[in-house]
Amino acid sequence: MDWEEGSVPWGDGRDDLSRRDVLKRSFGAVAFVCSFDLATQARPAKRTAAAIRAQAGSPFQPFRAELQVPPTLLPERRTRSLERYVLDMREGTAEVLHGMQTPVLGYDGLFPGPTIRARRGVKTEIRQVNAAGRALNVHLHGGVTRPDSDGHPHDFIPPGDSRTYHYDNVQHAATLWYHDHAHGETSQTLFAGLAGFYLLSDDLESGLELPQDEYDVPLMIQDRSFNADGSFRYVLDLDRGFRGDTLLVNGQVAPRMRVEQRLYRLRFLNASNARAYKLRLGNGRPMLQIGSDGGLLPKPIARTEIPMEPAERVDVLVDFSDFGRGSKLVLQNVGGEASTTAVMRFDVVRGGAEEARVPKRLQPAAKLPPVNAERTFPLTFHGLGSARWEISERVFGMDRVDVRPRRGTTELWTFVNNSTRMHPMHLHGYHFRVVSTNGRFPHPADRGWKDTVAVHPNQSVTVRPYFDYFGGRYVFHCHAAEHGDMSMMGQMEVVA
Repeated sequence: MDWEEGSVPWGDGRDDLSRRDVLKRSFGAVAFVCSFDLATQARPAKRTAAAIRAQAGSPFQPFRAELQVPPTLLPERRTRSLERYVLDMREGTAEVLHGMQTPVLGYDGLFPGPTIRARRGVKTEIRQVNAAGRALNVHLHGGVTRPDSDGHPHDFIPPGDSRTYHYDNVQHAATLWYHDHAHGETSQTLFAGLAGFYLLSDDLESGLELPQDEYDVPLMIQDRSFNADGSFRYVLDLDRGFRGDTLLVNGQVAPRMRVEQRLYRLRFLNASNARAYKLRLGNGRPMLQIGSDGGLLPKPIARTEIPMEPAERVDVLVDFSDFGRGSKLVLQNVGGEASTTAVMRFDVVRGGAEEARVPKRLQPAAKLPPVNAERTFPLTFHGLGSARWEISERVFGMDRVDVRPRRGTTELWTFVNNSTRMHPMHLHGYHFRVVSTNGRFPHPADRGWKDTVAVHPNQSVTVRPYFDYFGGRYVFHCHAAEHGDMSMMGQMEVVA
């Protein structure tokens, strides 16, 4: 892969546009096609995947592939207090479409990347080797990390170099994930495949008798479009963000999963660039939500429909013992189009000895210190002369600190969406509680710890971040990847 730093292989070379060129153009001219042929940068095929959807034996046929769970990464060294890992960020291929090989950019060349399983109180070190031929970094999304290991958007790993990230794992159990966060390029690198699960456990969670091992399943949901040769087809849209025509779970098109007649824990992650989902099981079978971004809720919440914006995580329990052998339950995205409705299918195959249970109580809500300050952040679009997304009428400035919260305090932050697009607002390094949406209490499932919150058009959302543990510089931004790239991001410095 011979990308220049800060660029991607646009089109077929006749209309090469850098990110800076895009910013100079008006909003009406920024939707164009990019082929992610990462291995050869071949000219995109003229036929798109949409042209072959109707063919017999189409690789887009849902429920054709068996669900694959990403492999668990094994540590190179393990002690009672530390686990050390090595990951290569490099090119690879994956059979995303049946019978085709798709070039990807992945951790260890895999799509998705391997799962890292960590435990509270045991430190993790990961040496990330950049063999991708372009500047990258790694952000542990949802992690309470020191600033030098947060993956700040301007803290790059040069091509051919490596960096060791240190994670103290001081927070409670949670479903986290890691991905590239190179500023201005995240939409491209996330789309190319740089994402993986980081599952953190603790003693409290272990004592709840929740499903474990093969009954605790991470499910990464993404959308993609394809060229006829099976390569990813990217369309840059600064307005809505990328929207693909095909749904993937763990890198496969709407797969099927064989389940026993027993209790399962399903860890959903929306790792799409900008697409939102509304998940419904069968004809509205209830799912018990037990966790959100920052870990376990105080108690399980029954839900028949679960909305998920980009970067959000939702952990649910589903009891398949309620269904007879041979039952087939489709997980649907009820907010999708015709080709983005089927997410995956669960096939009940046999009985199983039940070892898990549904707890009545999960994790007590922590008491927070008093509110120390209140801040308001208008979310706007600026389209005169150059297309860009803004927070408080400013684009991201590396040398500018926008807010300085005090460590050990809480604040009230209100995001006011004055645009026509949804913005999933994300804080690095810290978690928050959602206080209100348009002055109303949030849904009970949104009252646990969060790091990403949906702010819909003409909506005002107030959150209460807790600046615990570490001080230093971090960012907060819209996690619609194209919006964050262009340049809906602010910088905070948490001071003593």
